[in-house]
Amino acid sequence: MELLMLTLAIAMLILATILPELPYLILGLSFVVGSSLSILIREAIAPSPQKRITQFTALLLLAISIYGFTDIIKTL
Repeated sequence: MELLMLTLAIAMLILATILPELPYLILGLSFVVGSSLSILIREAIAPSPQKRITQFTALLLLAISIYGFTDIIKTL
């Protein structure tokens, strides 16, 4: 599930850079937030051998997407 959401997020963010439309950016960032939270919840329930790396990556993606949302809100 996370892989699908991250793939869609990448597609939406690439589309947002080609066509500077706000809905593509918002949808891409929403997919990043959803997949990051899903990864963090999955790691809390069933930890993997590379738990720290996965959690760090998910938290980094979450922080970047939240920063993106705050930037969008500031510019509106």
